[in-house]
Amino acid sequence: MIKLRMLGCNGGIGGAGRRTTCYAIDDNILIDAGTGLGELNLEQLAKIDHVVLTHAHIDHIACLPLLTDAVTAIRSEPLQVWALPGVIDILVKHIFNDLVWPDFTRIPSASHPFITLHTLPENGPLQLGDIRFTPLPANHGIPACGYLVEKNQVALAFSGDTADCPPFWTVLEQNTQLAAVILECSYPRRMADMAKISQHLDVDSVINRLRDLPEKVASIVVHRKPGMEEEIEAELKQALKGRDVRFPVHGQVYQF
Repeated sequence: MIKLRMLGCNGGIGGAGRRTTCYAIDDNILIDAGTGLGELNLEQLAKIDHVVLTHAHIDHIACLPLLTDAVTAIRSEPLQVWALPGVIDILVKHIFNDLVWPDFTRIPSASHPFITLHTLPENGPLQLGDIRFTPLPANHGIPACGYLVEKNQVALAFSGDTADCPPFWTVLEQNTQLAAVILECSYPRRMADMAKISQHLDVDSVINRLRDLPEKVASIVVHRKPGMEEEIEAELKQALKGRDVRFPVHGQVYQF
């Protein structure tokens, strides 16, 4: 069983419970570290051992530097961050650079820092305990990926932020253990042009892809832009009647 907690699942901030992307897998692993991470108390933050990043846009990493700072007094081991090489380069150059934020990769010492940054394995999946992370293709204009997350013959797919990306869907269509896809849909139909410009998915792109998946696969729609949530939900529900399409709020927990 995989326990998935939606700490943040919105495409922006703005009251009404909007929190940006952060998903907890069980109690000690995060996918991304957006503003939803701020929902956890100190004890819960201290249990996080690994953060697996899809990309380095601020809505997905906003709370990563703050997490590092919050738990320095109550953790004895470094926080482990995993990402594509290009994402790690961005974190080194633009976040943990002693300008935007202290370089916690060498504080309090280079031999025992508060955080360690790791590139994803080149020749296979990332294994964290009994959970396996396999990067999936994404198309977002910067170094970015989705993930196939597997545990005990259950698989979840995370799109990350992406425009339409056929190779991502090919992997999903071939996986017989897939229980759910956590899929971004940033814009309604009327803003399809903006979706293309920003390399995100709009309603019609999502509809076309979900129709090709088995009906047993749950579709969890995330990253809806502020103020557009109800419009996106209505359009998807109308087009995908009879399918298991879910629209989570922050704090919601799923078990697969």
